Amino acid sequence: MMPKVLRGSARVARVAPLRAVAALAVLATACASTPAVAPAPAPRAGLTAADLYPLDQGWKWAYDLEKDGQSMLAMYAVLERGTDIAIVQAGDDRLVYAISAEGIAQKDGSVVGDFVVKNPIVAGTEWPVAGGRARIVAVAQSVTVTAGKFDGCVVVEAARADPTRVVRTTFAPDIGPVIIELKIQFAGELTTVTRATLRALTKPGQDPLGGV
Repeated sequence: MMPKVLRGSARVARVAPLRAVAALAVLATACASTPAVAPAPAPRAGLTAADLYPLDQGWKWAYDLEKDGQSMLAMYAVLERGTDIAIVQAGDDRLVYAISAEGIAQKDGSVVGDFVVKNPIVAGTEWPVAGGRARIVAVAQSVTVTAGKFDGCVVVEAARADPTRVVRTTFAPDIGPVIIELKIQFAGELTTVTRATLRALTKPGQDPLGGV
């Protein structure tokens, strides 16, 4: 009787691993056919306008600019920074910004103008601008430009009339604007006429931009 038992045991021993291998193969196939999808990144808590557009002295940005069918390099640099003001050199122009708890706004002399980005940083925040309104249309966006991939970006659209136009700015936290687009309405459709994408940047204390 013992040999029969041994033969039966050997048969069970041979079959069991085969069944296990088959089960693993089915499981592996199921896993391969249903890849895991990474969840969308959540907006950064406590984000403010100052985080989206850092304006300490020493910041520099270089943009690949497409305008009127031409490509060029645009340079921006923070020349001065006070408690509630910053001066940015943009090509031959100097831009002045007012910085407050409300957000970051353009400034002309003593007059505070349109907000570039306004608190709170949540989708749907809206404010008036000359000839129209601006609104935060998206948060926690991921974008890729020459300077790299940036997550947690906030998109602001400023729509104005006469002529109908939209400026869409994508801000990356702790970096600043990474994409700026100007669209103007022609024949009932908005057409991109200017687009700037971040090529490189220098943070305060780093070496100046070189070879850009």
